[in-house]
Amino acid sequence: MTLAVRRLVCVSANPAIDKTVAVDVLRPGGIHRPVVLAMLPGGKALNVARAAARLGLEVCAVAITAGHAGRWFEDALTARSIRGRFVRVKGETRTCTSILDRSTGRLTELYEAGPPLPPDTWHELEAVLADELTAGADPGGTLVVASGSLPPGAREDGFGRLASMAASHGARIVVDTGQPGLALALRARPWLVKVNAAEAGAATDLPTGDEDGTVAAARALRAAGAVIALVTRGTAGAVLVTDEGTWRIGPPPERGAYTVGSGDALVAGLARALADGHPLPEAARRGAAFAAANALTPGQGELDPAAAARILPGITLERLGD
Repeated sequence: MTLAVRRLVCVSANPAIDKTVAVDVLRPGGIHRPVVLAMLPGGKALNVARAAARLGLEVCAVAITAGHAGRWFEDALTARSIRGRFVRVKGETRTCTSILDRSTGRLTELYEAGPPLPPDTWHELEAVLADELTAGADPGGTLVVASGSLPPGAREDGFGRLASMAASHGARIVVDTGQPGLALALRARPWLVKVNAAEAGAATDLPTGDEDGTVAAARALRAAGAVIALVTRGTAGAVLVTDEGTWRIGPPPERGAYTVGSGDALVAGLARALADGHPLPEAARRGAAFAAANALTPGQGELDPAAAARILPGITLERLGD
């Protein structure tokens, strides 16, 4: 299965200023003076956008922003030459903080909820996406990425509505979200669902502690509506299930400390590989190399393409019995 991709439209209803900091030892109740390692315009879809732009793809970011933090967010995208289209609401765009404890190598993550959305905001977001898809000269080569959490006041079926809209314009969509939005999105038959094993298990009520369970959950996602299911397993790799079969991808030969955003880097790398003409299983393998490279560098999506190229030969791709 070879699929042309010529541009990405990355949609985030709940973007964030993503800050990664490090402390020598994280002590509950203590005073810390962290070193700031990265401060980025993020949220899952925007992580994909930044990584894909770095890999040379044409990208448009569609996001809901708020307040002074939202202006910083917009300016930061502009500084990276990423075209943005924004729906603005009251409040402040959230900040999410990842704290690296150097003594253990573990990350502690603090995720804010995001500003509440007024009732008409989701319709405004849909209108901006529809206009972007209509303005594009090549809907068949457009990949929409709708990922991340939903802020207070958002429609629970929002990702499903975005999937239906993408299909109606001739585009394909990648959905990466948790419950309850994932179950509602599946009803719209999204082209690709990319989730982690825990999210797949929650959506299918299946255990995903091992590869067999993850494969069963990925197949259940397809039975529920996903055309393709890609389920990541952290350092154990990933499984891909399509009409043509089931594949094991990985595990990565190198493991980094900055794992947040690796799934987003996978999507960006997969899109780059599809744009280069690789079939889907090989594109997923190449995406996994970018995911591993992401974990080596502070900041979600701030991967080094040279590191991905070094890692790629160690990423395996094996077809499993169906």
